[in-house]
Amino acid sequence: MRLKQMGFGLKLALAVAFQAHAADDGQAAYDKGDYAGALVHWQPLADKGEPAAQDGVGSLYALGKGVPQDYGQAVSWFIKAADQGLPKAQFHLGFAYLRGDGVARDRNTAIIWFKKAAAQGYAPAQQILDQMN
Repeated sequence: MRLKQMGFGLKLALAVAFQAHAADDGQAAYDKGDYAGALVHWQPLADKGEPAAQDGVGSLYALGKGVPQDYGQAVSWFIKAADQGLPKAQFHLGFAYLRGDGVARDRNTAIIWFKKAAAQGYAPAQQILDQMN
C-alpha cells in the first residue's frame, strides 16, 4: 500500500514539474516574441486551471499578441488566475478595472485587486496604489 502511495506521489510530482516546465516554455516563447508558440504552451495548461498559464493567455488577449485583441477574453482568464491567488493576475485584473478594458471602469474594484496583489509583495501593485493616492 505504501509503495502505491509513493508511486502516486511521484506521478503527481512529475506532473507538476511538467506543467511548470511547459509554463516556462510558454514564457520563453513569449519573451522571444513567439506569441503563437506561447499560446501553444499555455493554452492546454490554462484549460486545466494552471494560474500562471491562465494569466499568460489573458495577457496575450489583452495585448492582441498571437490572437485578436479581446479584452473580454483577457479578463475572463485574469479572473480565473486571480481567484486562485496569483498576484500578477490580480494586478492585471485591477488594471483592467482601472482602465475599463473588458469590464466596466471601476476604481474601487481596481483598488481591491491591487491591494490583494500588493499584500503578496507584488511591487507593481504597490507602486500603482502609491500613485493612486
